[in-house]
Amino acid sequence: MLLSSRSSLEVMLDSLRLRDNSGESSPDLPPALPSRPISKARLPKRLIRSTIAVQHVVSCDTSNNNEKLDVKCSSRSSGGGGGCGFGRKKMIGAAAAATSSVSVDSIGYFIRNKLGVWCKSRNDRWELGKIESAVGEDVTVRVSNGNMITVSRRELLPANTDVLDGVDDLVELSYLNEPSVLHSLQYRYNRDIIYSKAGPVLLAFNPFKDVNIYGDDFVAVYKEKILDNPHVYAVADAAYNDMMKDGVNQSIIISGESGAGKTETAKFAMQYLASVKSQNYEMKSKLIQTSCILEAFGNAKTSRNWNSSRFGKLIDIHYSAEGMISGACIQTYLFEKSRVSQICRGERSYHVFYQMCAGAPPVLKDKLNLKMSSEYKFLNQSGCLKINGVDDAHNFIKLVDAFDTLGIHGLDQENIFELLAAILWLGNISFAAIDEELVEPVADEASRSAARLMGCKMDDLMMVLSTNRAHNMTEPLTLQQATDKRNTLANFVYESLFNWLIEEVNTSLKGNTQHTRHAISILDTYGFESLQRNSLQQLFINYADERLQQHFIRHLCKLEQEEYELEGIHWKKVEFEDNQECLDLFEKKPMGIISMLNECSNSSIATDTTFTEKIKQHLSYNLCISCEEGAFRVRHYAREVQYDASGLLEKDSDKLQFDTIQLLSSCKKPLNLSGSASGVMNQVQAAGQSVGSKFMDHLSKLINQMENSKQHFIRCIKPNTKKLPGIYESDIVWEQLKCSQVMEVMQISKSRYPLRFTHQEFASRFGCLLSTNVMCMDPLSTSVAILQQHRVPTQMYQVGFTKLFFRGQVDALENLRQEVLGSTRELDNRFLGGRVLVDFHELKFGIVTLQSFIRGENARREFNVLKKQNHGIALSSLDEHMTTVVHIQSVVRGWLARKHFNHMQSWKKSGLDRSRSQRKSSRKHVELRDLLQENVHVLPQNIEELQKRVVKAESLLSERELENTALREQIRQFEIRWSEYESKMKAVEEMWQSQMASLQMNLAAAKKTLGSGISDVQIGRPVDSLSPNFYDSEDTISGIQTPSQMTPVRIGNSRRGSNVVISDTIDNLSKEFEQRKQNFDSDAKAVTNVNRGRPPSKQIEDYNNLKKKFEIWKKEYRNRLREAKTRLVKGVHAENGGVGGGGDKQTRNWWGKLSKRGKERVV
Repeated sequence: MLLSSRSSLEVMLDSLRLRDNSGESSPDLPPALPSRPISKARLPKRLIRSTIAVQHVVSCDTSNNNEKLDVKCSSRSSGGGGGCGFGRKKMIGAAAAATSSVSVDSIGYFIRNKLGVWCKSRNDRWELGKIESAVGEDVTVRVSNGNMITVSRRELLPANTDVLDGVDDLVELSYLNEPSVLHSLQYRYNRDIIYSKAGPVLLAFNPFKDVNIYGDDFVAVYKEKILDNPHVYAVADAAYNDMMKDGVNQSIIISGESGAGKTETAKFAMQYLASVKSQNYEMKSKLIQTSCILEAFGNAKTSRNWNSSRFGKLIDIHYSAEGMISGACIQTYLFEKSRVSQICRGERSYHVFYQMCAGAPPVLKDKLNLKMSSEYKFLNQSGCLKINGVDDAHNFIKLVDAFDTLGIHGLDQENIFELLAAILWLGNISFAAIDEELVEPVADEASRSAARLMGCKMDDLMMVLSTNRAHNMTEPLTLQQATDKRNTLANFVYESLFNWLIEEVNTSLKGNTQHTRHAISILDTYGFESLQRNSLQQLFINYADERLQQHFIRHLCKLEQEEYELEGIHWKKVEFEDNQECLDLFEKKPMGIISMLNECSNSSIATDTTFTEKIKQHLSYNLCISCEEGAFRVRHYAREVQYDASGLLEKDSDKLQFDTIQLLSSCKKPLNLSGSASGVMNQVQAAGQSVGSKFMDHLSKLINQMENSKQHFIRCIKPNTKKLPGIYESDIVWEQLKCSQVMEVMQISKSRYPLRFTHQEFASRFGCLLSTNVMCMDPLSTSVAILQQHRVPTQMYQVGFTKLFFRGQVDALENLRQEVLGSTRELDNRFLGGRVLVDFHELKFGIVTLQSFIRGENARREFNVLKKQNHGIALSSLDEHMTTVVHIQSVVRGWLARKHFNHMQSWKKSGLDRSRSQRKSSRKHVELRDLLQENVHVLPQNIEELQKRVVKAESLLSERELENTALREQIRQFEIRWSEYESKMKAVEEMWQSQMASLQMNLAAAKKTLGSGISDVQIGRPVDSLSPNFYDSEDTISGIQTPSQMTPVRIGNSRRGSNVVISDTIDNLSKEFEQRKQNFDSDAKAVTNVNRGRPPSKQIEDYNNLKKKFEIWKKEYRNRLREAKTRLVKGVHAENGGVGGGGDKQTRNWWGKLSKRGKERVV
């Protein structure tokens, strides 16, 4: 190439200049060293007309009078979206085209296709309709209610199709104009869909009611990505994921006017971040309970919001590297302490005062001398003591629970409530005039209660409130001065208490700071305020809102477009309203409002009038400000606000008198609740700084912290001014959208390139997608080659001087990259796996060899140790054995010596003559010596004799063992027989028992029969007599006959004597049976007891004798019983024979029934 010495970037820039000069790109002139590809969106001929989003080209054809339509509609896609595929999409050319009016050329197209348009009615409201006709510039539109409206063509705006109603992201609308955006938001709001996206901004509407879209269930849904609808949880989840993925701090900036729901939105964001990945449930509970304390002490009812935050706060939630909550910190700024003593009509002071008065238990009320809220001047001055639907007593219980959760217990809670009660009693202190102007406090219940609760003397408090003391000079105060001093003291006490609470909360939430890696910040700012009387508080609130609006514009509008211009890509610039001029009005040094206010506050001769004159003198050139007498007006981004200059310098100085400082230092219950007077002095010194200077420093640090993090924006919208659910006021909503530049942000987002890489980053990340070697190519050429090889549509990206900008498509490249890396990773794993396997086997072989050597060495060492131990044990055993032998020998020798000694003593005592004894002993000694000599010779013979005895003893032992074996076998046989006899005896006993039972039953039956017979004789009625067949056999004794075996008889009174005799006989038999039964039972038990331990043969013999004895008695008893029965039967028959006179004879068959002649049956 001719330009080979030049860099590819220089060649690319030359080609761009050549294209810009010629007005079109030359296809015949290829770029040298691949230049930056020029997308069709960058070419002038590709620019879409800025007057219409729908083109209608009409060409007349005289032959058929048909029109040729060339319609180009923008596709439904988000500006930052992107698909996974590389399909071509028709993108809009410029954001302004979507907001323009309907052109003349498109009127016919709208009429024929019956497309909707927006037009304004006579009441200045947008109406949806369809074009009926057009004459010149006038267009007739039929609106939705059927009326016809004639408007100018320039007043028509195209409407989106019904398909786009209620889209999640407003950027997806084909036409981004005022009525289309308002209609889409109203469509969602009427269906309780309060969250919508406007590009990178989340729009959150205040529903003024409870909507069931929060809680742990919804947290889990968004955490698991089950839903992707716009939601504050989705924003919090995106912040958390970005923090974990990129390792960058995140911030969620929540803004909006007062009453738009910023505090609740911040609460829900904190709830999600505390629950997304929290195993520290204690920290989660503390973080959630923090909101209860902050709302009680920092929120109040205003004319625009019943739960308005009267301070700004930044909540930093700290996370560890694993994504777990490690702690939290809360920063507050611009606390409105003046609300403690001054409230506008219809508003309330801070919630905690009303909660304490309504919900404090009786014991606490008695201790604090607490009254109803209506009895305190600080609370009743506004005429508003309650909020509809709010239970202050229940909220007090929740507040105490929150204190307990955060570790504020016992004495600290008591001191908090004492100071709150002291503030209320300070407001009730009244003043009495001592002359025409001067006053002094009244020593009443309020003074006593305030002094007691503060821990100071009442006289000291009354002196401070009635005079000013400085340099040993005492100056009495007027009524207004005394009232202001009292209010200043009450305001300072409450502010000190609020600051102490923030410190205690931060101490409880501190957690483990060593594990903190990143943080997510939630900024809940003041809402823009414009009241009837605006003072220093509103001035700083609106300045902070102005500063955050500039931050919002800078990141979403300025930096975005400036980067496109610097990178040289084609971009249709979106105009927006910049509030930098208004911001300079406040911040410029040394002649800004804040700087001049601080200067005048520190000057002893400056007044509110000189301050306004100074503003008029030095800032009159700025169109955003205008001065009036005693006031000045500032044109903010939202609206123009008039500020009252009276009292600005005094409020900005925020100083306490010296005597007030001494009073606070002398209090026994210090205001900082730490027990040191130095704490009060430190607070006083801090209060000595002007409010403006402190606020400027705090806000500057806040903005720097936001700049160093990735930001997520939530814009809260107030749907109506009545604060009622279900009401949507379009003009109110549009004013908020327009003031916050949301429309401009959506226009930029619709055509923006949200994804961007430097050439080096893109080439490094996606260079693996090229099929050729890229080592010799520069990053730009590599990036272009990647895009061309994979046919990324030129509409979806642009190449800048240092960066590449994308509308989606990066996800598809990421998927391809993952596939390539996955294949490469698989090859690497296989290669590395084989190598690792070889190394593993080598290492395993070495380890096994080393282990075998070590085990062998250890075994040898253990063997040597055991060998030495065994040798020592053997030696010690031998020594013990020898010692034992010697000991036994010594014992035997001693025994023999003692025995010999005893013999010698007996010999000496038994002899009558010592000489004869000596002779005899000598003779015996000689004989004994001879005998020993003979025994020595005879010793082998004795051994043989002993061996014979041993053999004989062994044979005898064998015989005894055989006999013993035989005896054991006999014993075993006897045991078997004994078991058999025992079972037989049990069977016999059972038989005896059954027989005895049978006898008893027979006896009982007989006694019953006899008893029935006797009674029948006495009363002269029939009884059942026994059948003769009942006694025919001996076997019937064991059974009991049924009534069917008996026949009815009539017994006369003449046979009463015989029945008595029979009854006596049966009684005797029964008594004998019972006596015998007891005797036999006793004998059986005696035999059993006696035979314990005796041989089985003896036992069987005793039992047989007892059995014979029983059989003999049984036989005799049976005979006697049969005789008794026979007598009984005879007596009964005799009675029957005497009774039947005059009646028919009755005969019986053998089975005991009447014969047919009787024609009766026996019952």
